[in-house]
Amino acid sequence: MSSIAAGTTLITALVSTGDTAGELVLKTNGTTTAVTIDTSQNVAIVGNLTFNNGADAASTGKAIAMAIVFG
Repeated sequence: MSSIAAGTTLITALVSTGDTAGELVLKTNGTTTAVTIDTSQNVAIVGNLTFNNGADAASTGKAIAMAIVFG
């Protein structure tokens, strides 16, 4: 599982690790998994997903479309 981690020190500020499993994990605080994308592009989000207006995604009752852009 490849990962991109945002740490809290100059050494761990941005750490990426790779393998050939085809899955991607985004981590915060160095080691805490926040988002996992598997080989079928299924996305697992740990914690609450909120919109810019502060509404919690789970309470809206609507489907969510999400794009992640790396540039």
